[in-house]
Amino acid sequence: MSTYRSGRVDGELTALRAILSVSRKNNEAADVTGYLIFDGESFIQVLEGPHDALQATMDRIARDERHRDVAVLATQPIETRSFREWKMGGYRRTPAQDPIFAAHGILGKIDRSRIDYETAVSLAQALSLGDARSP
Repeated sequence: MSTYRSGRVDGELTALRAILSVSRKNNEAADVTGYLIFDGESFIQVLEGPHDALQATMDRIARDERHRDVAVLATQPIETRSFREWKMGGYRRTPAQDPIFAAHGILGKIDRSRIDYETAVSLAQALSLGDARSP
């Protein structure tokens, strides 16, 4: 599993849709699953899959002009995928989910400097469970 955080360059919702569309295609081919959280300024993403595929995915993200200040939080082996049904789930933060963010210590906009691996994974799991869309 790999997790990272980054800031957006521009384009907000358009960027999120484009990222999700391309990611789903790439991830399916590489056996990568995961979940992307976006609050209008910052991305948090959890990725799962084979080590080499995760490395290639992270290399692509680091080169992607829609991301800035990419920081890998952790890369570590896992026994079971949390997002096995999501080729790439995506979540655009809305005020209705503020209590979920608050429960993870995030009040207001995401402060990327305060997001760690455990928070990223826990938040993505909580949001994916409440995501009414099918994977």
